[in-house]
Amino acid sequence: MKKKLFNIHKLIGINILLFFFISLFFGILTIFQPYINLWEDAKKHIPNIAFEDIDLNQCIKQIPKRTYFGENGKKVRSDLIKLTLPALEVKATNLMIVKNRPNFHLDPNTCKRVKQKSFTISKFFDKIHTGAIFNSLIFKIIFGFMSVAVVFLCLSGILLIIKNKYKNTKTKTIKGFFAKYHRLLSLYTLPFILIFGITGALFNLGVYSSPLLTNYFTNGKTANVLKVKRNILVDPDLKPIKKSQYAQTMDLNNLYKKALNEFTNIRFYEIQLYNLNDINTRIKFIGYEPKNIFVSSMTNESYVVLNGDTGKVIDKKLAKDGTFAEKTLDSIFYLHYLRTFSDIPRIIFGLICIVILFGLVYSAFLWLFRQKKDSLTYKILKPLSFTIILGSIISSSALFLTAWTIPKKYIHFYLIDSIFNTQEIIFYSSFLLIFIFILMKKNIYIVSKYSSLIAGIFLILSVLAHQLFSGFNFITLFSKGLYIIGFVDITLLLLGLFFIFICFKLPNKYFDFNSK
Repeated sequence: MKKKLFNIHKLIGINILLFFFISLFFGILTIFQPYINLWEDAKKHIPNIAFEDIDLNQCIKQIPKRTYFGENGKKVRSDLIKLTLPALEVKATNLMIVKNRPNFHLDPNTCKRVKQKSFTISKFFDKIHTGAIFNSLIFKIIFGFMSVAVVFLCLSGILLIIKNKYKNTKTKTIKGFFAKYHRLLSLYTLPFILIFGITGALFNLGVYSSPLLTNYFTNGKTANVLKVKRNILVDPDLKPIKKSQYAQTMDLNNLYKKALNEFTNIRFYEIQLYNLNDINTRIKFIGYEPKNIFVSSMTNESYVVLNGDTGKVIDKKLAKDGTFAEKTLDSIFYLHYLRTFSDIPRIIFGLICIVILFGLVYSAFLWLFRQKKDSLTYKILKPLSFTIILGSIISSSALFLTAWTIPKKYIHFYLIDSIFNTQEIIFYSSFLLIFIFILMKKNIYIVSKYSSLIAGIFLILSVLAHQLFSGFNFITLFSKGLYIIGFVDITLLLLGLFFIFICFKLPNKYFDFNSK
């Protein structure tokens, strides 16, 4: 029984290992998405401003009254303006976004329109993390089943530890070293791995594909997922009311203060304005309650709707008023999306994920040491595994560098009547080049050393390029209060030096897969 369970654990593990590595590696980068987002675009190198100090009336005036069309080609509601406030922890940006107007961003300090980059590496990392590679549904489904497999590996791993009664004694072989620390690191971080597996499976497979869940979330109206919109978990827009009589809408900043007074604990991140300057004007303030951490972060929105003419409350919802489904899913997704995490918890969570990543890499090394060297599986997975591991490091460091070194006119290029993004091509090309290098060199140790050196140089150069081309050096960043961006530069610099150190200190014995 133990041997069968071990073989199943090993078989499933090696089949999903590379997918899990990609999701986890870029998931770690996604944890720090708010900070990377500010760093990679000089338009976001702006001082922080308190929501109360934003001139909401002036910002609304910047939105022209004309017909807009969404990405689906349909007209956007002209009676509705959705304005996202610069809540960095929720929306990963310090700009104001007009959600229902294409590519419409405002500087909250000046209310002037800002044209941000069309391709951002912070969003691209999130795209890779969730399996949205090449915008393919197939990859998302694969990542969903990978999450299910991760849950199985957690449970089977616990059973194997219990049945075999492993002891944490000092190891005498390299194989024993990888076996011990794969087991220990995975065991110590097991609750987090389970959370990732369950929530990943729910998000990629369950919530939007399960007939039972679809029937539940639509209150029994339909079980067919194809008949519902993907935002079934989000509160719908208010029903339109025809304009009837002109009436000057109250000062939006005063309405914001009235909305704040309706809650004892609230942080708003979105404002929706319906029929502005009409007797039927409605202003909806949407936010989360920081103290209700497990039931107020993602699906269970808190909000208040005010009459724009009188300031009276039309509707109101607290986190405690959410449905069972909203509260449950908010609790489940809270530790996956970190949507309302402050800086210190976010950093701690990122470090925990790095520990999980090491446990995952150790499992790959362990499999390579145990596998027969003349087997076809070994010959295929050895170069493929290191292509994914080393390619992820080099490709991401290349994106940091190219964020500041590619001239604006070369960000996109046309080929065969199609438009391509240069950075995205560089990202995928990095994996191909690493794979070719591995096949040519046939020495994983040397390839790993060179890869660490290149990644380190790229990261250090990315800091220098940012300091040179953004117009902000360390002195100006810290003197203007742009601490987050300054700390990103310092972090990238330290990581670059770390990878260079690894290049010169990496032990050869860990790559001698023929040893016992």
